[in-house]
Amino acid sequence: MRISAKADYACRSLLELALHWPNQVPLQVNEIAQRQGIPLKFLIHILINLKHSGLVKSTRGKRGGYSLAKAPAEIKLGDILRSLEGESPSAATLKKKANQDVMTVVWGEVDNAVSGIMRNISFEDICNRARTNNMNFVYEI
Repeated sequence: MRISAKADYACRSLLELALHWPNQVPLQVNEIAQRQGIPLKFLIHILINLKHSGLVKSTRGKRGGYSLAKAPAEIKLGDILRSLEGESPSAATLKKKANQDVMTVVWGEVDNAVSGIMRNISFEDICNRARTNNMNFVYEI
């Protein structure tokens, strides 16, 4: 499975917003871009897409920015990928299209399995992993 740069950046921006949750002060776009290493112009377009999908909300003004539209536990990894790239065809659809080509069906089943995993990983889970990784630094002198 290949993840596009757009999908990766969208997930990274949502991770940054989820790590900031439940703080009511929105994060500014340049802050998200800097913390996650995302090109600013690209991030702006991604956040607009995520806003239209109902995953983030924006606040205007000097102290404006972006925040999550719902709790990190309610946002699944698959939600982001579907909002950006759409649904992938199911194994049954591929089977009909390919006139029962066995490899096409197998790849469809693999895709469905990956999609199932992504439907179960929440951004709360990802935040917990990120926080655990940040606490496991080893310092040597």
